[in-house]
Amino acid sequence: MSEQLLAYVEKESPFHRADALSKLLWVILVVLATFQFQTTLSRAMMFLALLFTALVVARVPWRSFWRVSPLIFGVAVLLGAFHYAVTPRFTPLFSMGSYVIFREPLEAGGAYFFRLAIMVLASFLLIWTTDTYQLMVGLAYLGLPYRYAFAIFMALRYIPLIQREVEAVQAAHAIRGRAVQSPLKHRFRLWQRYLFTVIVNGLRKAENTAIAIESRGFGAYPQRTYWKEFRWTRSGILLVLIFVFFSLALIVWERFLF
Repeated sequence: MSEQLLAYVEKESPFHRADALSKLLWVILVVLATFQFQTTLSRAMMFLALLFTALVVARVPWRSFWRVSPLIFGVAVLLGAFHYAVTPRFTPLFSMGSYVIFREPLEAGGAYFFRLAIMVLASFLLIWTTDTYQLMVGLAYLGLPYRYAFAIFMALRYIPLIQREVEAVQAAHAIRGRAVQSPLKHRFRLWQRYLFTVIVNGLRKAENTAIAIESRGFGAYPQRTYWKEFRWTRSGILLVLIFVFFSLALIVWERFLF
């Protein structure tokens, strides 16, 4: 099986040592700050800061980042190109031969591109560096009923399982029919079979999980104990504070100095 793209990767880095709630708060902060920026340059600087955090602070391998780059940039490029095409043009910036580049569509396309790319990259950083169990315990620590926290835990836990299931089904079909070189119509039918098989196997796993939960008396008591309690970490608080000051600096810079 290939490396899981949507799964926790245990490594030794300052970002991994941060607690789960601080990283969740960091993701929310990054997304909210990105929507407060008014210039494409500020969004680009935030994206570069996230890229530095992923590759240097969290020590995400270039290979992992390269494999998820279609997910990070694919829809963002399409969304940016769409808004670049539909935005009215008033202020010309420069020309490339007979084609003129205007400020308004460039700003609109860049805004949507960086907003989506930042949200996806920050979410990937949370998934790569956060143990879902710690996130569940952290949410319960904040007062969320442990049943709902466990539901979030199970949803995140099933993401890499579904990916592994898809890869297993693809490998089975490839052995039987070389689907990669088959005509487009046949490949579409194969994807229908992939989807059906994954849904059936997912329902079977969900039913087995429900039986296991019920047999252990999950939810019988209003409170639940954990073998590892939640604790705020210095690295997590420092991570949030650094990006708070960085976001405020960008906002002040573009509002008063730019």
